[in-house]
Amino acid sequence: MSFVQNLNNLEEIILSKIQQKVTCRSTEENFMSKAFKYHDLTDSGWVGFEKFKKTLMQFVAGINDQDLGAIFDRYAQDGMLPYRQFCAEFVSGYRRQGGFEFASQEEEKGGQDGQYYEAAEDTLLRMKDYLYDNGPMCITNLAAAFRDADPQNLRSMHLEHFHMVLSEFFHETPCQVSDQQLEAIFDLFRQPHAPDQMAYDEFFLALKDELSPQRRSVIRQAFRRLDTGSEGLVDISKIISSFNANRHPQVSDGSRRPEAVLDEFATTLQEHIGFRRGMRSYPSNLIAWEEFEDYYQTVCGCFISDEQFCTTLEKVWDLNKVPNASVESRAALARPAAGTPAKSRAGLHHWQTNTLTTSATHHKVDVHTRIDDVLLRARTQIANKGLRAAVSVIQNFYAADDDVDDQLDVYEFRQSCQKSGIAFRDAEESSIFQACGAAANSGKLVIPKFLDLLHGELGAERRSLVERAFVRLGGDPSDPSTGVSPTSLKDNFAAQAHPLVVRGQLQAGFVLAEFLDSFSLLVHVTGGCENGMVSFADFLAYYKVVSSTVGNDTLFDLILQRVWDLPAQAQTGPKDAWGEVPPSPRRSQRADQQAQSPMERRKPPAHTGPSAYSRGLAFPPDASAQAPEAPVESHRRFSRSDVSGLPAHSPITKSSIVFNATGSGLDAVINRLRRSVGLRGLKGWMGLVRKFQEYDYRKNGTVMRLDWQRMNKILGLGLSPEEQDLMFKVLSASRKGAAMDYLETLRLLRDADTPPDREQAVEKLYQALQTDDGLVLAETLKSRFDAKSSPQCLLRRKDQMQADQEFVDVVDFFARGGAFDAQQFKDFFSMASAVHEDDDEFRLMTSRAFGVY
Repeated sequence: MSFVQNLNNLEEIILSKIQQKVTCRSTEENFMSKAFKYHDLTDSGWVGFEKFKKTLMQFVAGINDQDLGAIFDRYAQDGMLPYRQFCAEFVSGYRRQGGFEFASQEEEKGGQDGQYYEAAEDTLLRMKDYLYDNGPMCITNLAAAFRDADPQNLRSMHLEHFHMVLSEFFHETPCQVSDQQLEAIFDLFRQPHAPDQMAYDEFFLALKDELSPQRRSVIRQAFRRLDTGSEGLVDISKIISSFNANRHPQVSDGSRRPEAVLDEFATTLQEHIGFRRGMRSYPSNLIAWEEFEDYYQTVCGCFISDEQFCTTLEKVWDLNKVPNASVESRAALARPAAGTPAKSRAGLHHWQTNTLTTSATHHKVDVHTRIDDVLLRARTQIANKGLRAAVSVIQNFYAADDDVDDQLDVYEFRQSCQKSGIAFRDAEESSIFQACGAAANSGKLVIPKFLDLLHGELGAERRSLVERAFVRLGGDPSDPSTGVSPTSLKDNFAAQAHPLVVRGQLQAGFVLAEFLDSFSLLVHVTGGCENGMVSFADFLAYYKVVSSTVGNDTLFDLILQRVWDLPAQAQTGPKDAWGEVPPSPRRSQRADQQAQSPMERRKPPAHTGPSAYSRGLAFPPDASAQAPEAPVESHRRFSRSDVSGLPAHSPITKSSIVFNATGSGLDAVINRLRRSVGLRGLKGWMGLVRKFQEYDYRKNGTVMRLDWQRMNKILGLGLSPEEQDLMFKVLSASRKGAAMDYLETLRLLRDADTPPDREQAVEKLYQALQTDDGLVLAETLKSRFDAKSSPQCLLRRKDQMQADQEFVDVVDFFARGGAFDAQQFKDFFSMASAVHEDDDEFRLMTSRAFGVY
């Protein structure tokens, strides 16, 4: 028995043992593949001899390592076995049936190791893989070698010439071809009528891949784009000049230069045409449709997938820029010619000069195509769609830049505008290209320049806010090398403090997700966030986009102040003594509020004073050393005077809480009343003062007890009867308890806990609005008030007209004589201070709401 037959018998024995282990729910091939994959720890698809032996250990009992090594060498490549291919061929018996023939070196060359020989089909596949892996130039070079070896263009070749061409071409390459393999390939293409010759056109046909319907469709689309006359012939110079190498994917990713890609295409196309026609063909420069398709069929194997092939042809032949009515057309507006009144005489001999209605379609070009006005309209359209849409616009314009040179032609610009939902007329488009062009009459638009104009200029005040926010995060705007981690951005972003969340217009989760998604997308598109850190340039670029969607300066100020919890400008330095960003009181308060469980049972505060149920005095822990040895008991329930030196207490409950004129009790009631009135806004203060004046029958600044109680019921001030009695008792002391001094009450309400920085803000506003005689006119205050920039509209969902009318009514009510002096102005904004408890709200109310910065 020969060596090959013995090896085949061993494989059949191994296969029969494997079949005994395979269940009915699997196949022999899957069973073996799973066994090999278990030992392939790196999932590479290849195993060495040791893992091959370990996998088949239970099936190769009685077979020595030499025979097992021969089986391994039969299927291995360079000492490694592709086990998926091995499982398929081993189970099918392809190589045992003559696909590969083994010859014993001991029988032929005197006792050396065995060597196997490839079949002709496998050699062709190996040559094909090598040619396609090395690109189109390698294929056309082989075709040129055959063309040069056949000067008479017989399209056939003898064995010695065929052997010479392939030996020289594959010499010193990884794809080595032996003489026996070349003879086997020659036999495949041997001509029946001329056994000593082969047709090399059939040889190249075997090396080509069959075109899929997708590839064939895009090839025909490209040729139709070139064949404008529908003649089926295109000049080769036109084909080369129409090839847009700048949009080639390898040029876009920076791996190749456009000159090299264009030179490769021109050379391979010319070589392929020369090979098809032969050296004796007439040197025509016209390329037929069949030749164009055959060229791409020859080189299509260089593309791994249909998607890669189709995408490449669409870009280099500009197939995605074919004339498209939806892209080329403009938002045409109907001409109002039918509704235009007829001309009439203005005088005896003069006609009217302006007879057409001035509109977007009837205008002077230099008036309605100003770049600022055009981009302001587009900016407003994008802002109405939100921040995500603004970032997607940037993505659309950069995605249209296939050659990554930051420039767009007219078609790419229109295509990007169509995806972004914006449109420009021809005259507007011309003004944009003139303002943002790379050079005069270049026909190219610079993307960064256009986007800067589209987003608008970031003012000094807005930029200052962005810098303060970056400093708050621990960065330094003046040092480009510093950065902030993305985790720090996420942790410090207070979405629940966003003005639109406070207003109830958005959800905190939506705001946080919008920030994370839009920021990450912008950084990905623009290529920022180097080394995983957010630089100030990245932070500033993001807030330029945010600024373009927020037209109100006050709202932009409030957004950054709240979401980043910016400290007051008087507090300098982003870090505390420990080098960390100090926690924000607003964030800490919100965190405490969120930490409380809604089901948690509230408990009364701890009481350390004496009570009616204690048998002795209770002393604080730190005063335990001074505690008397024997506390004195007291059970005088209705006592109204001190007993044995005990502190004063309630005659009913003996409580240690005692209200008096100077104690903390009145202050607490005043603060509660101040907060209750402040919740109603300035209109609540006006209502309170108006009621006091209504019940002041004596016109001496006082109200009676019953009137005071009636006011509490009508206005719903929220004071308990005990608190009402306390206020009346204290504030009527000078009147001998007959009437309460409401002027003193208003003074206490206005002057309660006014911080110095708020007094400075009021003084600054007074200096900005006062006249030469030191008065602030009511008309000036009303005309300077901008309702849309006030906290009432930004945070409390109050209508702009309603807020403006309310402010006008309040100013008219409190402005005695139509003007405010210094003290009256201070009293007025003391009431505003009670309305706006948050510092940033009051800051906006005394600055931006009146156009004072």
